[in-house]
Amino acid sequence: MRFAPLSLSLIALCMAVSSHAATPPAPPLTSGAAAQALYAQWFVPQSAQASTSAQQLQSQLQQYCTGTASLEKVRGDFTQASQDWERLSAVAMGPQIEHRTARMVDFQPMRLPLLKAALRKAPKDLAAMETIGAPAKGFPALEHLLWVDVAAPKTPTCQYARLVAADLTQELQELHQANQAAANFTALDFDSTAEFLNQWIGGVERLRWQAMEKPLRSATASKPAQVTRAASEGTLTSWKAQWSGLRTLAIGNPQMPDNVSLARLVEVQGWQHLADELRAAVQQADSAMQSIDKVSLNAITPANKALKQLKHLVENDVALSLDVTIGFSDADGD
Repeated sequence: MRFAPLSLSLIALCMAVSSHAATPPAPPLTSGAAAQALYAQWFVPQSAQASTSAQQLQSQLQQYCTGTASLEKVRGDFTQASQDWERLSAVAMGPQIEHRTARMVDFQPMRLPLLKAALRKAPKDLAAMETIGAPAKGFPALEHLLWVDVAAPKTPTCQYARLVAADLTQELQELHQANQAAANFTALDFDSTAEFLNQWIGGVERLRWQAMEKPLRSATASKPAQVTRAASEGTLTSWKAQWSGLRTLAIGNPQMPDNVSLARLVEVQGWQHLADELRAAVQQADSAMQSIDKVSLNAITPANKALKQLKHLVENDVALSLDVTIGFSDADGD
């Protein structure tokens, strides 16, 4: 079960109420203020970075398709843009869920027959791209066209790749604008701590089970593991980018100790020992994640174990300290 963001009607109602009330702003890290802090301190800057990187990829691909930039440079920009997206999307809240951004920019696995059909259709502009299904667009389709069936400059395939990048950029720009609106919405007064905690746990499971363990367990001698960014050999960096987002939202950034995080929320409730325990568990998981050196079940086993232990701590002790009920998510694994 996912905790849904505020509906537009509810937002409008809250805005109407707040316009007639003279209530002063909530102190830091209460429900509404914590929500604003989360958007202002994490989702806004991270979506800005993801949007900027996507725009750089689009620009570089445009140059490549005209024959004035190298394939290596485009591939480098793809890697940067995809990692910025993965860091941002590690915890999905509010506009990201409402806009279904993950489906639109990172539908996995990419559907090759649909991509071939889209290439035959040869859309001419972004308006025409709206008729192309998500399984033939986004990062996975672009990865395929940059590493597998490589789009040569000055070809219709390269033109399609350019439109995929432009469509991706537009989606991430819209997400950034929506995150800015959420951060500026002074009446954000919903159960943000519960949503944050549940979606963070869901993010851990998406990484631990859906991204890492499940595809490796499903692989056979005739069917390679369908792991993220396999074509570009970027699977490990993809996993670690997702983890970096989860890690920061769990224990914060040492340079910004007062920014909202799970550990900070626990601290302001007076549970200092538990906050320290949480930080220790995150550091243990971090060491295990950084030690993964290849895409195999044996290589991920220590990280898998550490992530399970961390999830258990958050689901039980952290949730209890914050008076949060944990729901089931479609990311839940075994």
